Amino acid sequence: MQIIKAFPERSRIPVPDEKGQVLNVSEFYCDTIQGEGFYIGYPAVFLRLQGCILNCTYCDSTEVWRAGNPYSFDELFQMIEKHNLIPKFKEGIHLVITGGSPLLQQLNLVGFFKAFKWRYNSFLPFIEVENECVIAPSPELIYCVSCWNNSPKLSSSGISKKARYRPDIIKKMSRITPLSWSIDSWFKFVIGEEEDWEEILIDFLDPELIRKNQIILMPLGATRQELYRNQKMVAELAIKHNVKYCSREHIVLWNKNVGV
Repeated sequence: MQIIKAFPERSRIPVPDEKGQVLNVSEFYCDTIQGEGFYIGYPAVFLRLQGCILNCTYCDSTEVWRAGNPYSFDELFQMIEKHNLIPKFKEGIHLVITGGSPLLQQLNLVGFFKAFKWRYNSFLPFIEVENECVIAPSPELIYCVSCWNNSPKLSSSGISKKARYRPDIIKKMSRITPLSWSIDSWFKFVIGEEEDWEEILIDFLDPELIRKNQIILMPLGATRQELYRNQKMVAELAIKHNVKYCSREHIVLWNKNVGV
């Protein structure tokens, strides 16, 4: 599989256009698959935005989202066209907006999607957005997104509950209303030990913030070795509680390489 790393390190800062249309980007890569969540295995293009609101202790992309550069929308479109991605998007390849915390840039992200539709004759690809459920998406962003990959953090993340747990936003994301097409909203929990299920039960299911059929359990694992150590336990936990399990296929295939 060929992985195209679209944004090498650069020293210059681009001059924004008149409307200031830029996104702070850590990396952009294609010819890969979605490695997590409900759409695991789907061909995908990844746009990783710079910055994170939480910085979990087990994060496998910290060294990537901390770095980045501003790119104008036109520069991003040129990169998309250079790799002939528009026909692939029309065939169903997903565009995954990830981070860090993509919603830190949601105003400009909405502008990017609007500019995309204008440039490519009202077409938008199937768009997945990663979301920690600590920033509420705007109605304009909701309209553009096909799938929400919600990943609320548990105490194992090392983040204080005050910073990571926003019941109002979590409930909103579980009941998001389709505005443009059918919208999926899933809740993917990183599991490192069986006791993590009790936290999901107490903080998410008992107060009816999310529905059980929206839950995906994923083993903790920033490396192949760590993933293999946890996956059997997490799969058995998912079977026991009748919820979906997913692996981390990018770790299985490429270990801790970035740009995949």
